Amino acid sequence: MSPVVRLTVRLGLGLGVAMTLGLGGMAAAQGTKAAPAPTEAAQKKAVAVVLTQAKVVKDAQGKEQLVAADSVKPGDVLEYTATYTNHTGKAVTGLVANLPIPEGLEYLPKTAKPGATLVKAATKDGAFAAEPLARVVNGKSEPVPYNEYRSLRWTLGQLPANGSAAVTARAKVEVVVPPAPVAAGADAQKVARSTP
Repeated sequence: MSPVVRLTVRLGLGLGVAMTLGLGGMAAAQGTKAAPAPTEAAQKKAVAVVLTQAKVVKDAQGKEQLVAADSVKPGDVLEYTATYTNHTGKAVTGLVANLPIPEGLEYLPKTAKPGATLVKAATKDGAFAAEPLARVVNGKSEPVPYNEYRSLRWTLGQLPANGSAAVTARAKVEVVVPPAPVAAGADAQKVARSTP
């Protein structure tokens, strides 16, 4: 079984983003002899992950710029970048990166980079597939709305000795409407009516 490192990084908005780093083939990267599985501390030292969040804005000429996302509001676009750095003198193989998309953010289509065959997306069900995702409703296939995407996964493969690789994705801050409060008396009346 491949060792896995799970890191949780706190971002602005109180969002906790968990990054899962799969290190399959670690023994193969260390030579022909199978080595014992490294401890979690050793794995964290082998490959470091830095997750950054920036707000995408346009300057006066309409050119995109990335600025600090100290505060955000509905409609703002955020760009997440996870940079993986191999701090060992040997290649690491089987590198997989997971980037959850928290509730309140809508993934922006085709913004995951590197894209194409390296990235897959999933909804809450956790079944990863290439975007756009589809589901069957009443016997008909329909596209899954992008605001229901909850995770991206990249299969990065090999990270060279002392090398780095980065993945990015963009998401829009949604308007979150809390559920309407229910009056205490309304629940009691509903219960009273349903009791024979």
